[in-house]
Amino acid sequence: MSRLACAIVFVALAGAVTAAGCSDGVQADVGLGEPIQVSGGQFISGPLPGSPPAPATSGTASADAGAPVTAPLSVTSVGFQNATIVSGISGTSVTGLTTSDAVAVGVQLAGAGSGYWVVPVQGQDVQFPGQSDFGFGLSFNPADTPGQTELRVVAIGSTGAAGQQTNAPICIESRVPDNDHTCAPSRKVPRAVFTLTWNTNFDVDLHVITPDGRDVNAKTATTSVALDADIIPPGVGVIDRDSIGNCVIDGWREEDLVFQDAPPNGNYLIYAAPFASCGQPAVVFTFNLYEAGSDGDLHSTFTRSGELLANDVTGGTSPGLFVAEKDFNE
Repeated sequence: MSRLACAIVFVALAGAVTAAGCSDGVQADVGLGEPIQVSGGQFISGPLPGSPPAPATSGTASADAGAPVTAPLSVTSVGFQNATIVSGISGTSVTGLTTSDAVAVGVQLAGAGSGYWVVPVQGQDVQFPGQSDFGFGLSFNPADTPGQTELRVVAIGSTGAAGQQTNAPICIESRVPDNDHTCAPSRKVPRAVFTLTWNTNFDVDLHVITPDGRDVNAKTATTSVALDADIIPPGVGVIDRDSIGNCVIDGWREEDLVFQDAPPNGNYLIYAAPFASCGQPAVVFTFNLYEAGSDGDLHSTFTRSGELLANDVTGGTSPGLFVAEKDFNE
């Protein structure tokens, strides 16, 4: 870690930086694999300092900045550019205010991970005297559990003392397209989702041969010709993306054929096509069929995995490796 980063953590924690990797010959813990990554922050193993959030204030972090300050080392405001995100794909900018006695904030996804992140405050706010600004970029691990959760933030003083933690509500969307049902339960999930995922940056394409013989894939993305780009007729399925198309890394490694309504009756053939290896020797893929259950949620009703080699690359000349077949008859 650089001298500047060490100095920031030193100021924030009053010299307790050995655990952060600032002593000679000790490698810093960069927080790889943690539930969140904080840009410009230093990861420190262990529990988030400070006292737990008070039940009466839990969920009030988005209140207007400049609220009356009644306690030292307080986080007085937390705001998100986007409070609904997809783990591993999208992040959000976080801004906020602390009392002016804070030199840093500690950040943690509530109830998750092995430590927390420390970010220095940016100086006193000109609009709200006695308060200091902070801000950072926040990204999420693809393995994070979807659903409602909180970002836990605490103000840290120059002596290393911390105040009361504040919960800022946030929602992690499902990576499997569920019509935003995870974060907005009143929204109806799709009737069926054909999902292909894989484990490395290899250009793999999901191909589904429909009962009428149409090869649906990222290049021919619907099971029928939609009448309007914004209005999908009932029974029509749509591929949501060409993940890692032409080896452009997008963070997804996933393609989904989504039917908002029941698919037309008949037999569907599922293939995994290795379009390009992108320099990788092999890739392991998993196909899942998700269907709407009686409880209103999506459930995996079928799964199968396999492996493709660089030598198997088709360049789009065929549907690829046969994976499974599914018969819909409703």
